[in-house]
Amino acid sequence: MHNPGSINEQQLKAVPSRTSHPGSVTILALGVLIITAINLTRLILSIRYWDFLATWPGVSPLYMVMTGFIWTLAGLPLLWGLWRGKYWAPRLMQAVALTYALYYWLDQVFLVDHPVSGAEGARRALLPVNWQFAIGVTVLCLAYTAWTLNRARVKAYFGVAGADNERNKAKNNDLG
Repeated sequence: MHNPGSINEQQLKAVPSRTSHPGSVTILALGVLIITAINLTRLILSIRYWDFLATWPGVSPLYMVMTGFIWTLAGLPLLWGLWRGKYWAPRLMQAVALTYALYYWLDQVFLVDHPVSGAEGARRALLPVNWQFAIGVTVLCLAYTAWTLNRARVKAYFGVAGADNERNKAKNNDLG
């Protein structure tokens, strides 16, 4: 009996060697590279222009340095793990994607001053002008990440245990 989510023998043969990156993983790695570069830039510029930033009301330069450092520190090993096909990279990607989305929205809601044009009350104080677009992009990115990490070819690339189990099931089905 064929399980709809299982990998058949032909799909396993179609999986290239671990040196070949699936295109969807390359896109994830590119996204991680961009976010890591933005946060590294944030870190460097916050240190360089500390005195200037300290004169502005609102968020402390220390917050900007710390968040830039944390996301750079999270992004570099994740980028390396995605590119090299490390077995731990999918779990780290899930954790970082969810945590970054949460960080982004907490930062947007509580720290950024962004009155919505024409809005009044709490909506004026909490939501950015383009909040619908930002939510859409957040959901799209999280959905793409989940979809990518659950693909058979991607699981095989990372050597995830589930891909090995599916390979064994496919072999056993052919034998029995």
